[in-house]
Amino acid sequence: MNKQQDMLVILEEVAQSLKDSAESVNGGSDYEQGRLMGYYEALSTLLSQCAVVGIAPADLHLGAEFKPESLLSTRKAA
Repeated sequence: MNKQQDMLVILEEVAQSLKDSAESVNGGSDYEQGRLMGYYEALSTLLSQCAVVGIAPADLHLGAEFKPESLLSTRKAA
């Protein structure tokens, strides 16, 4: 692998980890909602910076139409 491929693999792993962690939040407590917001902010920032250099969510195997906001809309306070 070359350096660019290595970096893309790392970004993919980080993005997937953040998404998986956000999806595992299952409580409506303030603490759980704070965790979810933190994952959303991190993933949103990562994807925003990737877009600047032409890396799409699909390149990170998140799906072509993935939007970080989707993680928030499916989680509601209990």
